Amino acid sequence: MTVMVTGIGHAGSYIARDLLAAGEQVVLFGLFGGPGGGQDAPKPDLRVLERVIGPDYADRVEVLVGDIRDLDALVDAARTHGVAKLVHMASMLSAAVEANPPLAVSVNAVGTANVFEAAARLRLEKVVWASSIDVFGDGPRYADTTIDDNFPYDPPYIYGATKVYSEYLARQYARNHGLSITGMRLARIFGYGEHIKATRGSGTSWLSSLLYDAALETGAEVVVPFGARSMDFVYIEDVGTAFLKALDHIEPGCRNYLTVGEYRPIADACRFVQRIFPNAPIRLEEADAPLPPGSSMTWAVRHDGTRAAEEIGYKAQFSLEEGLLRTLNANRADAGLPPVAAPTGSED
Repeated sequence: MTVMVTGIGHAGSYIARDLLAAGEQVVLFGLFGGPGGGQDAPKPDLRVLERVIGPDYADRVEVLVGDIRDLDALVDAARTHGVAKLVHMASMLSAAVEANPPLAVSVNAVGTANVFEAAARLRLEKVVWASSIDVFGDGPRYADTTIDDNFPYDPPYIYGATKVYSEYLARQYARNHGLSITGMRLARIFGYGEHIKATRGSGTSWLSSLLYDAALETGAEVVVPFGARSMDFVYIEDVGTAFLKALDHIEPGCRNYLTVGEYRPIADACRFVQRIFPNAPIRLEEADAPLPPGSSMTWAVRHDGTRAAEEIGYKAQFSLEEGLLRTLNANRADAGLPPVAAPTGSED
């Protein structure tokens, strides 16, 4: 069976890897972090793809440079390659959305509409797409609340609003065309490759810096803010598992799932890295730090992933510590450095 993945960015590379491991044919469609301009334009996301899949990735996947806003090109690509299922990851991220709302609406909303339209025209078996916890709210009134999939929409910024609109689109396309569409409401993802995503407007560079600069022992000071808060940490390899489970869950209709990991104090992540690299200049600050425009703090709210566990069988498999260690070692391997071991003994 052939599965198309639109846009790979951070998570899509792992989804492509897991699809290949499951024996599927994979077609990638997108700009891959570049501005367009054809096959010779820069494609920074392909560096992550090569690192995740291997240097032979070009022999194992079909890479098609195309704009998600071009419906005809998307339909032609899916038809030509006999696509049966589609994973839609192409999206502008929060800070980039706020910087250019017209472009963001075109990419995030119109692009997603094009995916659903292509699925309707070609009668695809399944569409799984990346929604976000940003369809829900943040702020003081959510401080003691656990949000589940039945909570009302309350997006803090334009990014979340584009995902809300796309969830409505998914519902109508499923209803009108008998499609099976699943939206994965992703929480805060971390893992190898995030330092690439951070340059594209995600507004989450502090965690990327913690796991990159410490791993490479660059000597650069890393300040970790929000030390008094907790966060839902979703390790990147769990995201691949979640999407594959959703792809296998085929029934007419539309369903959205909070896709969560471990809700843990941010201080736990910082101290784990400090124990591995005791000489690294890492400073944990309890105070909050300013976020880029358009970046919400929905990650600081507790979310309930019960629906995903019960209906598609997704539950995070990696603990926070396992994910952190794998990320640190992947960053080190990328720089030609030997792996490090998990700390032993107590933290005292």
